[in-house]
Amino acid sequence: MDQGPGLRYQPFYCEENAWWLCADPALGPGARHVVFLVSRAGRCPLLHQHAAPPGRLIAWDYHVVVVDGQGRVWDQDSRLPLPSPGVTWLDATFALAERLPAIYAPRLRVIPAEAFRASFASDRRHMRDRRGHFQHPPPPWPTIGEGMNLARYLDPAAPRPGQVFDLAAARRWLSGLAS
Repeated sequence: MDQGPGLRYQPFYCEENAWWLCADPALGPGARHVVFLVSRAGRCPLLHQHAAPPGRLIAWDYHVVVVDGQGRVWDQDSRLPLPSPGVTWLDATFALAERLPAIYAPRLRVIPAEAFRASFASDRRHMRDRRGHFQHPPPPWPTIGEGMNLARYLDPAAPRPGQVFDLAAARRWLSGLAS
């Protein structure tokens, strides 16, 4: 399934979508980054996601987007334009963040795309229920890498991989990319 002209996309597999997307020529020139959206609560509330009714929050356990060399965010699960200017996307997606308990404060783990593509692995075990059935249909492409290392990207307290930003630092970072 595609989300955008010629882009690979499978609902509920944002980390795999990002793995493919960050290598896509459609993103244009410049350094690309994969961004994991997480929180200390293990639930990250976002607005404008297709999986929620318009105007309603959805609390993903995590979400993954790609930032291109011009500071635009490619969020294939968002109702916002694809791509969106980074700060515009950030402000719209987290418009209610200050009203939520601090444990839900978003943290953005920013990883250079080349490093992510070289090291990420998912055998999709996190998408299976206790009986081994997929909770959501898997993508038609093969699994990525060998084994499973998704957990290393999800702890907002871990210093690596990449850098972890709060919303203010993420806004400064995205503003710098766009200028």
